[in-house]
Amino acid sequence: MCRQETAERIREMAQELPEEDAIEVLKFIEYLRFRRLAGEDETTYLLREPANRRRLLEAVENIRKGRDIEAKELLPDD
Repeated sequence: MCRQETAERIREMAQELPEEDAIEVLKFIEYLRFRRLAGEDETTYLLREPANRRRLLEAVENIRKGRDIEAKELLPDD
């Protein structure tokens, strides 16, 4: 499904919902958009500084090559 078809499907579905539910759907979509943009901004910030850029790209390369990876025990879900 392409982006335009997806947007049209969301519009159609939202029209079938009660107004309160449609508002909640819109809030969720706005949250997803914000989260995506915030992540992009953070990456842009880290890549802007030469030292951060080198460290970030080195970390990505290490992960790709399986180096410097530590297994961490997660906390239990309580």
